Amino acid sequence: MQHSEANDFMSDPKIQELPVGKIRIDGDTQPRMEVYEDVVEDYRRDMARGAQFPPVEVVFDGTDYWLFDGFHRYKAARLAQRKKMTAIIYEGTKEEAAWRSLGANAVHGLRRSREDTAWAIERAIKFHPDRSNRFIARHVGVDHNTVARQRKELESTGEIHQLEKLQGVDGRWRPAHRWGAVRSPRALARAAARARAEITDEITGEYHQSRRMSDFSWRWRARIGPFESAALPPPEYDFAGHRIPKGVQDRLAYAFDYRPELDRMVKLAQRLQEDLMMGFSRRNRIFAGFDWTWCDNMLEQMLMRLRSICPHSVCPRCQGAGCEICDQRGWVNKERLEEIDQRPGALPPPVEVA
Repeated sequence: MQHSEANDFMSDPKIQELPVGKIRIDGDTQPRMEVYEDVVEDYRRDMARGAQFPPVEVVFDGTDYWLFDGFHRYKAARLAQRKKMTAIIYEGTKEEAAWRSLGANAVHGLRRSREDTAWAIERAIKFHPDRSNRFIARHVGVDHNTVARQRKELESTGEIHQLEKLQGVDGRWRPAHRWGAVRSPRALARAAARARAEITDEITGEYHQSRRMSDFSWRWRARIGPFESAALPPPEYDFAGHRIPKGVQDRLAYAFDYRPELDRMVKLAQRLQEDLMMGFSRRNRIFAGFDWTWCDNMLEQMLMRLRSICPHSVCPRCQGAGCEICDQRGWVNKERLEEIDQRPGALPPPVEVA
């Protein structure tokens, strides 16, 4: 089911007092799986003491005010028998309110549980199945790899269709890359041997470069070794689907061969961050003296630095030779590639990857 993107169509917000009775909560705009009654009671007590809470957020469709952020505050205000409450009001539709709700509480308010986050990701994918994992991740406030895993589950159950192309954050349509499942080292070694046999001419022994991006993963994970001592030459395509100039393939092979290992490290760090957040958000007594802010900041810095050294594409300015844009490395990461204003014809068109 397609919906318009709320951030693009909703007008500038305004803040005003709204009668509590005019705010509607029955439009499937709840950002969580459930409302926690103990939190509502805590908020009610704080309101009775005169505490000031941030405004709730609603969308006005011309008739009704649809709440999409602040359900605990709303229910606490009703229990406290308040007649009015401050609200940030956007103009839009009920569907836009539901879309915006999926990004609520990502960085403020009561932290979402893991189930709440997974539920928000699933709804966001169903709202915009043709948008990229990064687009969904930015809106929901999660990592794009988490979105990719959820998308794969929805595709396997038939809840959404598998699409050949997805629209990215920048509005461009790109192939929907689907990486293979991680297997045991022995199975990966067998797959590497089969792939090597399939792409080697039986008569001449000449290697024919496969256009499949899985070349990178099984080369590294099967521990075949660097290309100098293996039967495989350096890769011809980067992770963005661009052809690597032949003159720099040997120079850049080390980076693209190690990319799957960096992805594995990023996933481990994300899992650790999620597990720690879950233990802290559930107010487990074992975390009573735990400095969550410090640990979260350290993990965020580590994730940011790991992502900054994940090779994704040949530098579009120097074509792998090394320049100031790529810090003389010859390659750039995903975020850096999106920042660079590519000139027409700077790179060959992306390759369709199976």
